[in-house]
Amino acid sequence: MLFQKFSKREDGWVIIDYTATWKYGYDFILDAAQGFIDNDLRDNLQRAAVAEQAGTEQTNVTEALKAAGNALRACPETAKECGMLTVAGISGIMQVPVQLVFFNQTNLVRVVSPIGKYFEENGEHVFDNYLNSVEIQAHCAATERRVRKELSGEE
Repeated sequence: MLFQKFSKREDGWVIIDYTATWKYGYDFILDAAQGFIDNDLRDNLQRAAVAEQAGTEQTNVTEALKAAGNALRACPETAKECGMLTVAGISGIMQVPVQLVFFNQTNLVRVVSPIGKYFEENGEHVFDNYLNSVEIQAHCAATERRVRKELSGEE
């Protein structure tokens, strides 16, 4: 992913915009967010939300996702295509609270964190490699799903 913009609000919250290598759809969102949950948040998922489209009110679906074992495709509220998916929790890898926001049919991924001091100490680009890994893993998951489908003869 490519770093685009870093901004720090007066209240200490940091917002970083990245663009994925290619525009993506909802399957990519589910793969990327699931990788974030499985590989980093694990039991530290604190919030999941969806919105019909960017800029509209988000619906908190955290309890429904937890009831589905944190599996986005198994949760009716997150499996249904939407315009925006937000997943947040305590990153075990980065050791800070972090929120990833995915915007459907774009290539924008937004990172939000309340720990501005972390970025002062480590720089604006501290999440670059992390987001690259999220993107690569999502593409690997999509490829695996496609190949399994082809091998099974499904259409």
